[in-house]
Amino acid sequence: MTTTLITGFFSYLGTTSDYFVILVLLFATFRQKSQVRPIILGAYLGNALLVGAALLIGGALKQIPAEWLLGLLGLVPVAIGLKNYFSNEGEEEGEAFVTKVQETPNQRIVLTVVLMTIAGCGADNLALYIPYFSLANWAALPIIFLMFTAILTICIFLAYRLAKVQKVQDLFERYGDLMQVLVYVALGIYILFDAGTVTHLLSLL
Repeated sequence: MTTTLITGFFSYLGTTSDYFVILVLLFATFRQKSQVRPIILGAYLGNALLVGAALLIGGALKQIPAEWLLGLLGLVPVAIGLKNYFSNEGEEEGEAFVTKVQETPNQRIVLTVVLMTIAGCGADNLALYIPYFSLANWAALPIIFLMFTAILTICIFLAYRLAKVQKVQDLFERYGDLMQVLVYVALGIYILFDAGTVTHLLSLL
């Protein structure tokens, strides 16, 4: 269970870098106090939908008898991490999303943030969560969900506090991609070894 919790911690932490930038841009755009709560609620709902979808898919994949086949999913976060690192798609999407939100009435901010979360982070998050939940010890799910909620809460709080600090935002945007690719690749390699995929493939040589 300890391994499951540690892996879950770094899995969720690894998906917050791009999302943190989006949250900072959102809080910097909506400066009225009445607009803060809709952003926070939208962030929680969007992340809950992503985790829930990954949990269902990961649970279905548990029915696959050969565990080493599941390990091949570790190639997905490696590929996405490298792709994001060598492209600027994430930053461009974030800016486009914020522009769209800025033109949205206050009562629709929650829905817009949920859509931003899914569209901007969905592929990356699912690439990590699905293989993680397919191999994780489900007895630890309550603790995992509490841990995810705590990390997201800290992320939201820091984004809110740092939204107006330009130097900090520039620093994070500059090195955020490098941090993300390192976590993604490391977790992908861990999944390949933990599921016995590497060992199985080497035994075929």
